[in-house]
Amino acid sequence: MSTIDPYQNPATVPSGDFLPPDDAYPKELPAGPEVVVNMPGEGLRGWARKTIGVVRRGWGQQLAIFALTHALPSFLLYTAAVVGLLALWTSEAAQAALMDDQVAETMGMLVNLVALGMLAVALPFRLLGYAAASWSAVRQAAGLPAPVARAMAYGLRRVPAMLAWSLVAYLVAAVVVVGVFFCFASAFSFAGYVPTIIALGYLMMIAGMVGPAVLFERRKPLQRAFDTVNNAFWASVVRLAVPGIALFLAYRYNLVIDGAGALVDLADTPYEQVGFAAAAVLASAAFEVPVALLLFPSVLVTYVERRAVEAPNLRTPHLLAELG
Repeated sequence: MSTIDPYQNPATVPSGDFLPPDDAYPKELPAGPEVVVNMPGEGLRGWARKTIGVVRRGWGQQLAIFALTHALPSFLLYTAAVVGLLALWTSEAAQAALMDDQVAETMGMLVNLVALGMLAVALPFRLLGYAAASWSAVRQAAGLPAPVARAMAYGLRRVPAMLAWSLVAYLVAAVVVVGVFFCFASAFSFAGYVPTIIALGYLMMIAGMVGPAVLFERRKPLQRAFDTVNNAFWASVVRLAVPGIALFLAYRYNLVIDGAGALVDLADTPYEQVGFAAAAVLASAAFEVPVALLLFPSVLVTYVERRAVEAPNLRTPHLLAELG
């Protein structure tokens, strides 16, 4: 083997106007002050500031997005459910239910199926809203325009993947929660509800992180959501407690349905029944928007904060590139 080093006397670097080719430099990404990523050390105060900032910068776009994806579908679903159930409660079957326990049980199962169906139908619309709002929020943080039409178009492209993984997450959560309920409720009666509620809250936190994991990382979203919550469990609990409680209260579809049933006794005429039902439906649908405005930035900033712990160099341009 030759001992002569061919690079011992390298050629001289040409002087003058020599420049590297343009593709030698990485593509420049939009940059600006860091207003979304809560860096390690900023703590809960920094998280609250970033969360409020997401709403302050884009409340107009988010209001329009959530009105289209949350309030409008909810109004249509509530209207269909209330009209159908009002007709059911004024039918002969409802009178028979007062005399026959089996008929009453059947009607109760029907009401629960209606509520479950409403949740299933509403889920794609909610995921569309969260995907569109995420795209809008990250672009605004980077100082770029974020029109609602483009945000909705982006959300439509991401809904299939988000829906598939979210259904898997919710299915796993449902199986676990039902298993915990039957294990503890049968053994400890009322006290068995406590571990069931704890399991439900824990699994809902993980399910809430599946969407951001699909949007930004697009790899192993269930595992990433699990790691995001468990790597800093108590920090995640503190950050998601308030929006989690609001979400639980907002999605009590059975309260709306029960209220529609109570309208039958309050109203004297069919027109009054329709009027009371319309007021209840409008109030319930409108309530969806502020709940989404509270839930969305809390989940987004919490997810990004956990990412920043794993990758301290994470910044808004990286998030923008991940969204695509």
